[in-house]
Amino acid sequence: MTEIVFFDQITDTLMAAVGGKGFNLGKLVQAGLPVPPGFVVTTAAYRRLAAHGLRSDPELVQAIRAAYAQIGGGFVAVRSSATAEDASDTSFAGQQETILGVAGEAVVDAIERCWQSLFSARAVAYRRRQQLDEAGLAMAVVVQQLVPAEVAGVLFTRDPLDATGRQMLVEAAWGLGESVVSGRVQPDRYTLDRVSGRVLDRQRGSKALRVDVAGETHVPPEQQQQFCLDDPALAHLADLGRQVEAFYGEPRDVEWAYAAGRFYVLQARPITVASAAEREEVRQTIIRELKAKADPRGTVWVRYNLSEVLPEPTPMTWAVVQRLLAADGGLGAMNRDLGAAPDPSLGSQSAFDLVAGRPMVNLSRLPRLQFAHPPFEYPFAEYQREPRKALEPQPVLNPLAGQGCLGGILRLPITVWKLARLMRTTRKQAANFPAQFEVAAASFAAAAQQALAQDWMAFDTAQVLREFETWVQRTLVDFARHSLKPTVFADWLWNDLAALLQPRLGPERTRAALGELSLGAAPPEAAHLSQAIRELSAGRLKREQFLARFGHRGTNEMELAQPRWSEVPEELDKLIRQTPIHDHPPAPVDSERIAAEAKLTGPQRDQFLDKVRQLRTFLGLREAGKHYLLMGYAVIRRALLELDRRWGLHGGIWFLTPVDWPRLVAGEDVSSRIAAARKRRQTELSLEVPPVLLSTDLEAIGRPQPISGGGRELEGIPLSAGVAEGPALVLTEPTAAPPEGGYVLVCPSTDPAWVPLFVAARGLVMETGGVLSHGAIVAREFGLPAVAGLPAATQQITTGQRLRVDGGRGRVIIVDAEVPTTASAAPVASSA
Repeated sequence: MTEIVFFDQITDTLMAAVGGKGFNLGKLVQAGLPVPPGFVVTTAAYRRLAAHGLRSDPELVQAIRAAYAQIGGGFVAVRSSATAEDASDTSFAGQQETILGVAGEAVVDAIERCWQSLFSARAVAYRRRQQLDEAGLAMAVVVQQLVPAEVAGVLFTRDPLDATGRQMLVEAAWGLGESVVSGRVQPDRYTLDRVSGRVLDRQRGSKALRVDVAGETHVPPEQQQQFCLDDPALAHLADLGRQVEAFYGEPRDVEWAYAAGRFYVLQARPITVASAAEREEVRQTIIRELKAKADPRGTVWVRYNLSEVLPEPTPMTWAVVQRLLAADGGLGAMNRDLGAAPDPSLGSQSAFDLVAGRPMVNLSRLPRLQFAHPPFEYPFAEYQREPRKALEPQPVLNPLAGQGCLGGILRLPITVWKLARLMRTTRKQAANFPAQFEVAAASFAAAAQQALAQDWMAFDTAQVLREFETWVQRTLVDFARHSLKPTVFADWLWNDLAALLQPRLGPERTRAALGELSLGAAPPEAAHLSQAIRELSAGRLKREQFLARFGHRGTNEMELAQPRWSEVPEELDKLIRQTPIHDHPPAPVDSERIAAEAKLTGPQRDQFLDKVRQLRTFLGLREAGKHYLLMGYAVIRRALLELDRRWGLHGGIWFLTPVDWPRLVAGEDVSSRIAAARKRRQTELSLEVPPVLLSTDLEAIGRPQPISGGGRELEGIPLSAGVAEGPALVLTEPTAAPPEGGYVLVCPSTDPAWVPLFVAARGLVMETGGVLSHGAIVAREFGLPAVAGLPAATQQITTGQRLRVDGGRGRVIIVDAEVPTTASAAPVASSA
């Protein structure tokens, strides 16, 4: 196959060779649309020469020179066209290199720069955030005649923020489109009728800069006040947009340029974000699903417990984790071991429901994980009056719950007997558990390490699937029924100690005392992660030693799509930077001192000291249980990675579930299912969900939460729908992200260098930028609510202030007027 292909030669069979961007341009040319001429240097050239350099092949260099002359020479745009770019669910907007205004011999160097950008920090960060596999990635490069644009911009053939689906959205600025895409200017904004092209609304932008081949120039003040396009030009552009959409059969965002009275199409990408109508359809679907799951007497869903370690699971992770949580899975098996009897009608259901992509515990179902007719319940009426109380849910004893008065009375003796048996069994098993668990954990760890060391590529697909099923059962049911028990034992001891201390110390001091007493808890050394991190940071533990013990752990480690440290050992650098060398674990509080404070003497004192010792043991074993369970979890991930590789899914496996195995085994193309699942998850996560959700108010899903007192509201331009809240991180230049993440990024504008900061962000606020700026495109793909058009936002907002970003309405609410004392009082700029 030739390593240079002109746009009019591109066929469907060449998609992998020319990359997403090149393929789309070839299709547009063949559709007869006005596309500037160009050619593609294919992925075959990249694979052959990337390691040695393009100039190591003089013949290919000469062929590039000839192709450049054939398209007219002069100035060209050289753009990356990686194999995953401009797909239906991932645009890669700006993540690899684009060089404008290249001429002559510099074209060869620009192609090489594009090759090198495939593994830039921002491109790697983007792929990881999107759970895209890097195996098999390759770079094609587009070389295209540069249009000397008088005006350029973008067109959404369907406005993503229009619920009716009847509008187009246009953004335009003077000169080349780089000023719009980079967010350096606030472009003119036009809303058009999709059918007629009539202008429904226009907003003049502040177009102070113009980008041309010669570089940036200032736009004269009088021209800044002019609209870039008149109504006839906009009607022509709308007609061009309709042609593009008709050709593809779906809405597109189109980059265009206008020169000498003519429009040119430069790119036409799939719109990678759900429209307002699609968001509402997803919202209504979620509400219907929850209504079907609600108890007729009322249900409360709470973001609690699991949501701390698995806040936004991918579809595959959620499907797998159900074996851990289900009544017939690991949690149910543990409860049966301890003398409980989960409601058999639950089957494979768990106490958790996925609500708009977030795990929330269903407090109506939770008690049934222990009893078919539970003698306790959660007070729905009380939570309805005061929802915040549900954030720390406490069951109340009610032997008549759900059984009626007569049925409850008749069952009362057996209910009392079952509760007594549960307590006896729990106490008895707790006494022997530490020694038993040590043996079980050692055996499980050895088997998991052996499984990880297998040659997975030598297995046939049926064997990989068997290994997957075996380790799901072995990890999340057979081992989890033991590894979960320390949490139950610790909870029982905590409550016993609270009952002992509270009459003597009062509720507030009791809570503080129990927190102090728990400081003495530590897992066995082999599973003591925090200690190992301190030793690694201090240089007392070698990286190889750390990875041998903890390579199966990682960031957001309950998410199967996340790499383990053994896969990305460079992540250890971040761990080391974040851990002070002289950091030491807090010294355990002397339990004798607390006993004396509570005036415990004699047998009560001895009982107290024994329970504290047991509490610390089980808190340590709880961490050890998670450590060893994650070894099996790493085997499950290894099987999934192998299936993803051999089926050529490039990370798509995280957006499927085991239900899809037969399709994949049969060779069925599941790319549309993956794209739909990505988009559905992104749309769900863009919907705001309160931390406590009542079945009587499911319309709260997607509803903006009330502003706390003193909030100040800023109004800008909506870029990416959704609502998010978090502390502001105000930057004027891209720097390293804070380790804790969860911030709202506030900045002047964004180019691709900012993408690593998006990974841990919850929302985005920009002073300038349009709907197709790099920041807007990537924010939508990451599911980040985003607002632009807020001049001086980096001066009005201070790092640490709590913000609420409503990307669908274009509003930023400063929830906290006061800045935390630890926050910086000024925007942060890089010293680089």
